[in-house]
Amino acid sequence: MIQKLRKKVIWVLMSVVFLFLVGILGTLFLTSKGDFERRSMNAFREPPVMEEKENADPERINTPFATGAVDAQGNITIYNNQLYYVTEEELTAIIAELNTTEETYGQTSQYSLRFRRRAGEDGAMFYFFTDTLMERNALNAQILYSCIIGVGAIGLFFLVSVLLSRWMVHPVERAWEKQRQFVADASHELRTPLTVVLSNTDMLIASGAVTDAKNRIRLDNIRAEGQRMKGLVEDLLSLARADNKPTLAAKEPVNVSFIVNSATLMMEPTVYDQKRALTSDVAENLTVLGDAGRLRQLTDILLDNALKYGAPLSTIEVTLTAVGKKDKRDLLLSVASEGAPLSPEECASIFERFYRLDQSRTLVAGYGLGLSIAQSIAREHGGRIWAESDGVKTNTFYVRLPCETCAPEADEPAT
Repeated sequence: MIQKLRKKVIWVLMSVVFLFLVGILGTLFLTSKGDFERRSMNAFREPPVMEEKENADPERINTPFATGAVDAQGNITIYNNQLYYVTEEELTAIIAELNTTEETYGQTSQYSLRFRRRAGEDGAMFYFFTDTLMERNALNAQILYSCIIGVGAIGLFFLVSVLLSRWMVHPVERAWEKQRQFVADASHELRTPLTVVLSNTDMLIASGAVTDAKNRIRLDNIRAEGQRMKGLVEDLLSLARADNKPTLAAKEPVNVSFIVNSATLMMEPTVYDQKRALTSDVAENLTVLGDAGRLRQLTDILLDNALKYGAPLSTIEVTLTAVGKKDKRDLLLSVASEGAPLSPEECASIFERFYRLDQSRTLVAGYGLGLSIAQSIAREHGGRIWAESDGVKTNTFYVRLPCETCAPEADEPAT
């Protein structure tokens, strides 16, 4: 949780800095571009000097320019051409092309010259061109420098954001650690009195000392509620341990195929008692590195969840296969059951602690911790767990874990 919070803080800070830099550098670029355009406009406001090019005074113009005209008979005359990279023949061709259009201001397709034209006497049309090469070079250089500055600033602020995120989430981390420690300590301390209560209740029931029928019912209720409380305490302690130690200290090869087969066999009597069906398709000898007890707990949680929330007379389908490429195989466990379809929001939120579906859709008792524990177990083993729904009646829970020994011929199912 703390790591997610830090990543979110860093993402927010970097987003703000990125937008801030884009705004500043973009404004500078647009300002420079507008300044160049204003200079051209200022040059256009002064009537072009129609002199022969050999009589032109280069000192009068700061920006390279060219002027030309088309008389009433269509003859083109070039007056001044200070554009060293454009020959008179090319400039004549450009004027001839522009003379066929109605545009009075813009840029040419060739050489990207900014131009303006105005009508003269006797039906003549005068053209005035200014150079944009230096403008484009300056703007390109500004873009390059802006990118360098932006990348450098983002890299520098990323390091600052990492340090800031540690400082910002430190109070939250301390509060979370205290809460986790409290839950772990409270759960551990509650186990002893609950064990005493349950053991004494069992002894009273076994001894037959309580003969009154109503009192025996009360003892059964005490035992049942004590078992529920013990289960809640065990779940809280399991989650507290997962928070404290998200990865397993020691791993050994575990035959997940055997675990899934054993779990389904243990679940079959309960399934049949509810007049439901349980089918399984388990690939043989699929192993992972991990803790056998924790993987059995994960499987039991998924099966129990399907049993609790499945529709009457429906079928629970369990599959275990290997997926992925030959050089990197994963194990995929899926448990599908029919019931009220989960929405996309519920599929994303159902693994949160104490999350409960709409009570109008289910009357199943619980605390909303089972799938959270399953998620922590999957993460401990370097995998992930997620839920999908067909939107009609079938909900499927998937667990994907790195495979130690997987069949190379297995296919990748659609997920």
